[in-house]
Amino acid sequence: MTINENNPVIVSVAAINQQLSEPLKGKEAVALMADACIAAADKIGCPELLSGAEELLCPQGLWSYNDPAGLVKPLIGNTQASTVLAKLGVLQQGLFNRACQRIQQGEIDIAIVMGGEAKFRSLQATIHGVELPETASTAPADLTLEPDEELWLEAEAVAGLGMPVGYYALMDSAWRHRQQISSERHRDDIAALYQRFNGIAQDNEYAWKRQPISAETIKTATSKNPMLASPYTKLHNTSWNVDQASALIFCSIKKARALGIAEEHWIYPAASTESNLMQAVSQRADLSRCFGAKHAGEKILAMADIDINDIALFELYSCFPIAVLSFADELGLLAQPSAADFTVTGGMPFAGGPLNNYVLQSTVRMIERMQAENKNYGLVSNVSGMNTKQAFCLYSKKPQAFAVADVTAEVAADSPRKNVDGNFNGEAEVVAFTVLFTDNQPERLLIIAEASCGTRAVACNQDSQLMARALEEDLIGLPVTVKQALFEPLAVTC
Repeated sequence: MTINENNPVIVSVAAINQQLSEPLKGKEAVALMADACIAAADKIGCPELLSGAEELLCPQGLWSYNDPAGLVKPLIGNTQASTVLAKLGVLQQGLFNRACQRIQQGEIDIAIVMGGEAKFRSLQATIHGVELPETASTAPADLTLEPDEELWLEAEAVAGLGMPVGYYALMDSAWRHRQQISSERHRDDIAALYQRFNGIAQDNEYAWKRQPISAETIKTATSKNPMLASPYTKLHNTSWNVDQASALIFCSIKKARALGIAEEHWIYPAASTESNLMQAVSQRADLSRCFGAKHAGEKILAMADIDINDIALFELYSCFPIAVLSFADELGLLAQPSAADFTVTGGMPFAGGPLNNYVLQSTVRMIERMQAENKNYGLVSNVSGMNTKQAFCLYSKKPQAFAVADVTAEVAADSPRKNVDGNFNGEAEVVAFTVLFTDNQPERLLIIAEASCGTRAVACNQDSQLMARALEEDLIGLPVTVKQALFEPLAVTC
């Protein structure tokens, strides 16, 4: 297959882990990012990739840098590159797409996408009572990418939603209801799934937690593994207290050849699809479905002219089990036996989930697996927000021209926005629910309910007996009365 010499290829990647109990000996996030860039170039003996990069791109993290890539530039010997910062709510895949498209259009020849966190270092500093300096970065990046809308509604916050785990647990309840799976079986299923992820993490040299953890340990709430929002314990939750960084170097084919980079290192970004529909969780018409994954998945297979069974390696975003299950469901991976795992890293609870940088970490692992095992195709999924936006990138060992597609319009057609009334008073039926916990104790039962007219409400109830019932039963379909973000059941049984 003849490919244009401006087509992008990934020529090298690297990931960095830092686990130091003495925080003053550790490096801050931008230094770890620079180390990842240098490691990627050193891996193939090509330092010219660093000085010659024309754009440096970075997703926002927990740090306060306004232009992290600008701080990395002098650390890698670069004076010319423009810098890009993608704010929270912008798909990480968007940075890959920008790099690939600018290379493909002949605007640049080398781009580096980087990211990282030093949250573990900060945590250790707090424990030891140490103050850590952070390099000042007040000037903005050359380009800052921002989402169009907020990721949540005031009505959701008033009812008690805050941390992402509550939102994902609501979606989990709707998916489980559609699948007709009991609460007990579902807890067993997701614990078994994450035990398998833990086994994969044990074989991943970049994983943050590599010690064996059993399914029983994962599902059982304890002081060290508290329940956060039913059915999710801490071990179902992403681990963001990590010091991790990564870098991926993209080149045009002509530049890779000019630099003498052997083709055995090349991985082709074959296709990318994304949905940028912004809907708060309570606004989504069908909380049991992920239409962004459905349409983006169908489109990427059609663009590459392959079947799902042609893909050897998968990395499904794993901030919580429902993210994995909904993507696997929409891809058809749950409907048929498959030898393929859903992760190459071990998942975010075990491999580590550095806030807004995990897709970079997971893609590094995907590229290295494809290079080492000579796999033809690998698929990496993206999630932004509360499963708000979705994306895929298909990587190929075989030459393939990069293509990108946006399926937002198709997703919007399948998911008309529901009206959510923060002042709703009246009767409705539960369409999603979860019990939120504080200090390992049930704190409130939170629901999304829908009236016969289609209007939605978000409400809570703190009755201990009702919360206990919600932990064992499926409350979807339960008739309730809602008043000022509080609710009461209208009937004893569903």
